[in-house]
Amino acid sequence: MEKQTEGLGYNNKVALYVVAIFLFLTSLLVGRGNVFRLQGAQFWLLAGGLACIVLMLVSVYITAEPVAIRHQNRMLSVVLSAAFIFACPGAVMGSFIHLSAILLLWAQFCLLKEQYFTAFFFIGVSAMLFPPVMWVAPLVISLMLIAGLTDTVRNLLKFFGGLAVPYILVSGVIYIFGGDVLSQLTSFWGRMTYIRAGLFSLDIPALFFIFCVLMMCVHASLLFLSKMGEYGISESYALKVQIMNVMVCSAIFIMFSSSNASEVALLACCPSAVLLARYFSQYGSNSFLRVEIVLLLCAMVISRLGNLIV
Repeated sequence: MEKQTEGLGYNNKVALYVVAIFLFLTSLLVGRGNVFRLQGAQFWLLAGGLACIVLMLVSVYITAEPVAIRHQNRMLSVVLSAAFIFACPGAVMGSFIHLSAILLLWAQFCLLKEQYFTAFFFIGVSAMLFPPVMWVAPLVISLMLIAGLTDTVRNLLKFFGGLAVPYILVSGVIYIFGGDVLSQLTSFWGRMTYIRAGLFSLDIPALFFIFCVLMMCVHASLLFLSKMGEYGISESYALKVQIMNVMVCSAIFIMFSSSNASEVALLACCPSAVLLARYFSQYGSNSFLRVEIVLLLCAMVISRLGNLIV
């Protein structure tokens, strides 16, 4: 059983809420989401983006339940997810990646519930909206086999069956209406394998923020893995799947970021936030972790000030 602590503490919680509100308000002034520069259809993109973010945060609250069991921990996951999302310049503008990120959240939830066919069906549909997401499937399968989370042929059939169904259906529709299925598949493969790695072209404040999040996720993952013997079977499985999901989404973000890096970051924002929320809630009384929290909040504010000044 996990040892319950006082969590973040009142002052850190207030600071997190203030930073999240600050990031939300200023997100309407940076990048493509600047409300003073929007015209015509762009206002609908803004409305669609905000609606997708609300749906994403609701999904975080629901899908975080296996990892963050208590209500207050799930609420912390939601607030931290909101802070990470709004820290991405222009993320308030709607895109297919928003929908892809939501589907990935539900895919992870189905994995946690061991509904493998549905999980990979969601991954397949998510990849239709943002092709690099297709790499989630082989990476997840490989990591689950390595971690010993599955070892049956029946589950492997569920993985590949769920992944294939949406593409079989779409290919059938394209063929019926006289489309060229082969050219569509070739185009999909090209977008799926076009590695950009534009992350390193970001400005220093943004890179510092990303570095802080990644290092904290690594620290949290190593700590959880070292204490797996203290958790029950279901809780241990949930934490392993969450860590795996953060690893996979972070890898996609790093490899396929380009000029729209802030949108691609949405894929990793919520999984990372859920993992860190559990970390904060369980070990929040640790003095070193409190330093990490302050550093993370400062990194988010500095990153946004860099957007506003530049």
